[in-house]
Amino acid sequence: MVQNGMEKVREIVKGAKGVELVEDREGRIAQSLNAFFVPRAYGFADGKLVWLQKEANSGIVGALEGFIAAVKGEEKAKEILNAWSAEMREKAWGKEMASLVQEGEKR
Repeated sequence: MVQNGMEKVREIVKGAKGVELVEDREGRIAQSLNAFFVPRAYGFADGKLVWLQKEANSGIVGALEGFIAAVKGEEKAKEILNAWSAEMREKAWGKEMASLVQEGEKR
């Protein structure tokens, strides 16, 4: 939930898959959802609100973790975020350096 124009919203979620953008310049949706801080994340599954961000400073990863945990459970959320983290390290540092980090985590 961001009270900006669609251009700013698109910039914020650029590259995110499965994210639906909704413009709310007048704040009507924010008011209905009691968005007492913005930006605030809301997780919907099958058209129902299943999760909402409770802390303003949880960040993108914290919001994703909370939503995935609500939909798939805590263990699946950890599994998904660990896999994502490993993938991001590999992209940033290369396969060899990323494998050294993974070996260190196993010890």
